[in-house]
Amino acid sequence: MTIQKLMFSTKFIVIVIFTLSNDAAALQPGKSEQTTIYYDYIPFTKAYGTQQPKSAVSAANLLLLNNISEKVDVQFLPTIRLLSELEQDTQMSVCSLFKIKTDERSQSHYFSLPISFLSTNRLYLRRGIAPLSSSLLNAEGELKSLSSLFIGNDKVIMLWDFISYGNLIDQAIKTIPSNNKIVIQGLTSHSSLAKMIERGRTDYAVMFPSEIVEFENNAQPLDLLSYRIEGVKPISTGHLMCKKNEASKAFLKMANNKLLELYKSPSFIEANTLNVTQQERALVINEIKRVTSTVSGI
Repeated sequence: MTIQKLMFSTKFIVIVIFTLSNDAAALQPGKSEQTTIYYDYIPFTKAYGTQQPKSAVSAANLLLLNNISEKVDVQFLPTIRLLSELEQDTQMSVCSLFKIKTDERSQSHYFSLPISFLSTNRLYLRRGIAPLSSSLLNAEGELKSLSSLFIGNDKVIMLWDFISYGNLIDQAIKTIPSNNKIVIQGLTSHSSLAKMIERGRTDYAVMFPSEIVEFENNAQPLDLLSYRIEGVKPISTGHLMCKKNEASKAFLKMANNKLLELYKSPSFIEANTLNVTQQERALVINEIKRVTSTVSGI
């Protein structure tokens, strides 16, 4: 066999092997066909690794991921990097967990059906601060206006940058004078505020009760005075927030159908009521039933 013929035969064999390997890969689900799901909630790292969640929000998201595990690649990213990934110019399906659905976000992202149902954000006061004046509260004991807390005083509220607290609270935060706000950036967008207020580094913080639960699971119990905020529904929902493209739309159709199945299962109720009070449990179950009755066939 001449050298030229040998080179041609070798090239032919390489091309055939390469083609066959590509065809085989196309028949098997790979990472290129998976949706990348990012999260910025540090406690979920341990829950995902051990499969032993300590809070309802972790348990509910873990339940969904375990039911679509072959379709997703789950990764932790700090908030700023996570949001940057969602802005990348790609036709791949990219999503993030633990996101509140707002009007502003819905203009640029797709959202799943609710995954987690939990008591909504409240205003927490550090120890040593007197209870709020009755003039600041409505008849139900809720804070009437977030900005009214800072009229004529130098108290401060600590907030995370790049985080949404929901439509109403997001708008209220914009009205708070800048000298009364400590806006921080950090490794995560959740849970650490409990540590900050426990150490007295801020007078006020807006947090989910679940963040207090996460802190108390790893440290001493907190005894902080808190207030609901007028106009904010008692139960908030967490969602997948995805890049607005066709791949994400297709993925969300599958994920939503899985959620519709889970809504009717005892395991979904169990996950969303893990380590919550009896009063909160009733609110969560009622909201799950309400959502279940209003959505179908998505």
